[in-house]
Amino acid sequence: MIREIEELMVHWGVQSREFGLGGGLGSQMGSIIEWGGAPPRGTPGSRILDGAGIGMDVIATEIDAAVAELERKGYSELAVLAIHRYCHLASVREQMRVVGIAEGADRTYRNWVQRLHQQVMLILVIRSGTTRGHAGRRQEGDHCKVTNQGAGRARK
Repeated sequence: MIREIEELMVHWGVQSREFGLGGGLGSQMGSIIEWGGAPPRGTPGSRILDGAGIGMDVIATEIDAAVAELERKGYSELAVLAIHRYCHLASVREQMRVVGIAEGADRTYRNWVQRLHQQVMLILVIRSGTTRGHAGRRQEGDHCKVTNQGAGRARK
């Protein structure tokens, strides 16, 4: 498990549960109606903007994009594991069942989580363009081939 990626993915799960992608700011007319015609005076900022309905932050959106890319590139089992582990807060047993890992194969499960973290980290590095002189030189889909060898074998 990569501790930094684990923290980012936990943050993504919290943001997904609280805000999801459906966030947005209210309309001006809605604000006028809520305030009864005029905004409150003496209150710093809007009461609405205290985290309600503004959507996921940039970090969580990047993790969400990385998980979506995993699914698009044929690694949907890793994406499903991420969603169940971090967004749904499913038990380890349920996570193993959903991706097809035999019950009691704890080491295999840990290997899958490690692979998930490696893939997400690799996608994030490529998306950020900080690959030490390799930015822009990759071919579409190359990043998933690097560290996910054996994902199919680990399901026994």
